[in-house]
Amino acid sequence: MTLLRLVLLYAPWLVWQLTVSVLRLAADVGTPGSTQRPRIVKLALDDLTDLEVTLLTSSITITPGTLVLGVSPADGEQPPAAFVQALFGEDEEAVHADLVGMRAHVLAATRGRGAR
Repeated sequence: MTLLRLVLLYAPWLVWQLTVSVLRLAADVGTPGSTQRPRIVKLALDDLTDLEVTLLTSSITITPGTLVLGVSPADGEQPPAAFVQALFGEDEEAVHADLVGMRAHVLAATRGRGAR
């Protein structure tokens, strides 16, 4: 069932995200004046399995304008986290919300709709 959800739900959503990101990056590069404001954002990975972390970080990295710089393991009270560079990071809260949304889509694909 997980594979079916990945193919039917997550893959089309990810393709749409890739398309939107490509168009945004192309518009920025193709017009005078850049709107790029690089920022590094920390994304908690507290209850994700290794498969979910791999799927999430791979999805972030293949999306134009974002790149996972590294993943830190759990350290004492700190949960594991990914450090993501966003090319269009003027609003840190919006970038973090987008990453949390992608995390929710990964969880919906791997665990089902109720797991967000």
